[in-house]
Amino acid sequence: MKHLIRKYGFLVQGQINHYHCDYYFDYWGKGTEVTVTSATATAPTLFPLAQCGSGTRNMLTLGCMATGFTPPSITFKWKDSTETALTDYIQYPSVQSNGMYMGVSQLSIKKADWDTKDFVCAVEHSAGNKEVTIRKPVPPPPISPSLYVMTPSKEEMRDNQTASFACLASGFSPKEYKITWLKNNKPIIEEVTDFCQDEQKGQGTTLYSATSFLKVNESDWTDLSEYTCQFEHITGTQTKTVKYEKGDGCVVYDLEFNFNEPTSENIFLEEVFPITCEVKAKEKGFTSIKWMKEDKSVIYEDRGEHLKNTFTVSAQITITKNEWNKGTPFICSVEHKDHLGSEQKTYQRNNGEEQKHPAVFLLSPAEDVRRNMVTLTCYVKDFYPKEVLVAWLVDDELVQMDSQKYKHISSSTIETGKTYYSIYSQLTMSMDDWKVDGVFYSCAVYHETIPKTTKMVVRTVDRTSNEPNLVNLSLNVPCCKP
Repeated sequence: MKHLIRKYGFLVQGQINHYHCDYYFDYWGKGTEVTVTSATATAPTLFPLAQCGSGTRNMLTLGCMATGFTPPSITFKWKDSTETALTDYIQYPSVQSNGMYMGVSQLSIKKADWDTKDFVCAVEHSAGNKEVTIRKPVPPPPISPSLYVMTPSKEEMRDNQTASFACLASGFSPKEYKITWLKNNKPIIEEVTDFCQDEQKGQGTTLYSATSFLKVNESDWTDLSEYTCQFEHITGTQTKTVKYEKGDGCVVYDLEFNFNEPTSENIFLEEVFPITCEVKAKEKGFTSIKWMKEDKSVIYEDRGEHLKNTFTVSAQITITKNEWNKGTPFICSVEHKDHLGSEQKTYQRNNGEEQKHPAVFLLSPAEDVRRNMVTLTCYVKDFYPKEVLVAWLVDDELVQMDSQKYKHISSSTIETGKTYYSIYSQLTMSMDDWKVDGVFYSCAVYHETIPKTTKMVVRTVDRTSNEPNLVNLSLNVPCCKP
């Protein structure tokens, strides 16, 4: 059966869960008709098949393989998750293998239907009828990498008068990424070599690794030069920094700064919200942590004895919505026994790109008859900056995230172009709740490009029309607070 699966270029779902894209679809062949008069009737086993690749134009092909049955007479039928019978399919004659029979049917569907519907392959056979459901696989969640920077050896610096740094990112998924080297926070485009990523299995998906090398010549060295590897990925941006001290050829690891930014609920529903600075060191010995304004005036400072006995320190301040919108800089500063003076990092919201108003779409309801559920999808695309809040309302009542009646999930913001972002949010409910007449379901989108007098953009749909409507509300509708 493995040979047959490979031959017809299908993805087998269910018990067999592997991609096989070695070949394109081929004809099953005319087969050989054999009459069996004494064999015991055996019911078929069904395997759902999905085409590898993107298909042609706006169509995809699904398949259904029936194996291990006798006698050879079998009938395939197809329907979608709305119980609509489908006719655009082909059934190939049964073929014999080791005294049993196999059969295949192929169904052509629209790509748009593949995103919103399940498909059911049913067979009728004298030994028993069977059916199997084919649905689009759910992509695995993204996985962030472990990031390391390896420093040059003393031998290289002494003998070759060069310094080679290596940046290794391992165990991430999906594989799309970008590595940038910076010297004193400025990008380096020369003397950088990237190696193709290796693949490894883990955590139920394929994980990737990537390595980038930076070669620095002696003429470019300056005392206390800071070299940073910046790894950009759908899970976020990570950086690792080392300092090169030319005087004694020593490479010093910097302290690791991380900022916990405000949530979308903070940004759009509150006038002040917290920012936390967290600093990690390889050795204990912090002596202070503080927040300062750009003029060096201190907002918060901690010089407690407890700092000396920890590897990690943190400090939180609150900023106003106006400071956030303006991109006001704030400086986090720490002192450590292994570092001369203080180490500082500036937190500043990046709002230098041109703002863009989001386009909001409420997709037609997707009814899952098998599970007796209905899902509404709100798609928000092509906006900047990336901070956005999507909420759901039922008859103007906010759906809480922990609701027992409705399931509300949202994706993370995804960069869809050079600077634009997109996000989708889904609301799932039972078929019984969906069929209640006169109930309106609304998707509300908050973004800073929406005028203050409007507050939000709303798309509304009810069961009787299934047609989304655009509503610009000037009301201060509550959202997303527990």
